[in-house]
Amino acid sequence: MMINTWVDSLQAFFPGLLVLNGDIEEAICCHAFYYAIWKRYDALPERYNWRLKEPDVRFYPLRPEFIESTYLLYRATKNPFYLHIGREILDSLEKHAKTECGYASLHNVLDKSQEDRMESFFLSETCKYLYLLFDFENPLHQNKGMQTVFTTEGHLLPVNRNKPWEREFDFCFDGPSLNKVSNQSRRQCEYISMERRFSLPLHRDYLQQVHEMVGGVT
Repeated sequence: MMINTWVDSLQAFFPGLLVLNGDIEEAICCHAFYYAIWKRYDALPERYNWRLKEPDVRFYPLRPEFIESTYLLYRATKNPFYLHIGREILDSLEKHAKTECGYASLHNVLDKSQEDRMESFFLSETCKYLYLLFDFENPLHQNKGMQTVFTTEGHLLPVNRNKPWEREFDFCFDGPSLNKVSNQSRRQCEYISMERRFSLPLHRDYLQQVHEMVGGVT
């Protein structure tokens, strides 16, 4: 039974959640759908109707969820494709949202008209994940002994227990740490070969199908 025919921009957090659970393949596929929407509009409409292939709700308040998932996918795969997406996001924000004294929410992703407001989460989350995506030398990425987790509001919190997603990341980033992870973790990450890290995360034909599904072009 079909529940609805739309997705909203808040759901773009889900690929990142899949990454944290070690479900890299599913995260890649789910993320590609939101990327196709961004590619079409240079933004992510608040609600997109995939049956009609057009937005139901056309404003974009500079939400961070898609950028967050892009950041986490890059950290898990180290595929430069996600750096490319980050650059596209940054270019889109600079082109359509930048104003004289900040960045404005887009009232309509079709004509890129702006609203006279900038939500606080744009600075605390959207900009933060974009910054971390490109800051390879950030202590957060270098100190593997530092146990931390982001809250849903982008706050960095220390945790004092082992985290399953930390084991996933250790294995994905460092081959020699194989003996540190469970058999389940190995199954999740062992397919990310060095060759794949420098190719498209999805086969070009599949990416084309995703873009066509949202009415866009690759």
